[in-house]
Amino acid sequence: MSIQTPSENNTSKIERQSDEELTKAADAIGNLWSHVAAPVLKNAIKAFSQLCSSATKIPVAYMEGFESEIRATSEARVNIISASGRQIEEQINVDPEFARVAIQKYGSKIIREQINLDKVCKVAATQLQSEATLPSINSQTAKEIPPIDDDWLNSFEKEASQKSTEEMQLLFGRILASEINQPSSFSIKTVKLIGQLDSRTANLFRLLCSLSISLRLDDNNIIDARVLSLGGNAASNSLQNYGLNFDQLNILQEYGLIISDFNSYMNYSMCVAVGLNVPFPLKYQNRSWGLVPSAERTRGQELRLDGVALSRSGKELLKIVDIETNDSFTAAIKDFFQKQNLSMVEITNQ
Repeated sequence: MSIQTPSENNTSKIERQSDEELTKAADAIGNLWSHVAAPVLKNAIKAFSQLCSSATKIPVAYMEGFESEIRATSEARVNIISASGRQIEEQINVDPEFARVAIQKYGSKIIREQINLDKVCKVAATQLQSEATLPSINSQTAKEIPPIDDDWLNSFEKEASQKSTEEMQLLFGRILASEINQPSSFSIKTVKLIGQLDSRTANLFRLLCSLSISLRLDDNNIIDARVLSLGGNAASNSLQNYGLNFDQLNILQEYGLIISDFNSYMNYSMCVAVGLNVPFPLKYQNRSWGLVPSAERTRGQELRLDGVALSRSGKELLKIVDIETNDSFTAAIKDFFQKQNLSMVEITNQ
């Protein structure tokens, strides 16, 4: 009589979960083929073929009944794990029960990592499908885009496979979708950086992004992003009342999300309105703003803004972070500009 070990029970549960996640990922990816532009589709197939279970044949398998392939894949996993266990038992001089437990544990680890990747791919596929209807995305993809880089995919796979929380899978899915749409949107360094973030640092970075202003050529090209010191010095805790004291800024700097000078400056004069025209809108809280000068402000006066500047990786990640409203800081920013004879006015036709 054979006795089923706890690890075997656990593996069976993981297998069932893997089947469920694979089905969801397949549904999301399968919906892409008739929605996205050809250059994007080419990158999507390449990425999902490497990252998602059985995705190499999704266009055909999806039409012919992908669920049967999923079941076959699951059965193959079990057979491979079992066969490997028997082979190890035969070739090494250890207790057979120890060998079985070891191979079951290793097999479970592989499947858990694949479940994580399938969930990330589902997020990416869903985002790609939703973005396919946006005119700005369609105009960008009408032209040829470069292929997604193999080394980038390898690094992404390594980091994303370790992420089991919904929050991190969402971020990695957004990164993958952006990279498929526009390769080189995220550097390998940034992918590795976000893979190292703990929940505390991730929450701090979300707060930083929510308080930041930015100067952008477009949504994918951020010239500068920073949290204003509001007339003080962030290194001397001028942002402490808003959740960013000196120690918290040090944590963000240690992870490479902000630069080491906590009170650097940038010229934002191009955000000041000239008549009814704003050369470059200022971005804050995912909205576009213009700075309208009062009669008291000298024409052509430089607008030097000091604060905590995001690093290159920080600016790349700013595009995918969920921004949270902060009424007290918004009021403080408007008051800061008002003291410089500038009114912060939202631009609603962007």
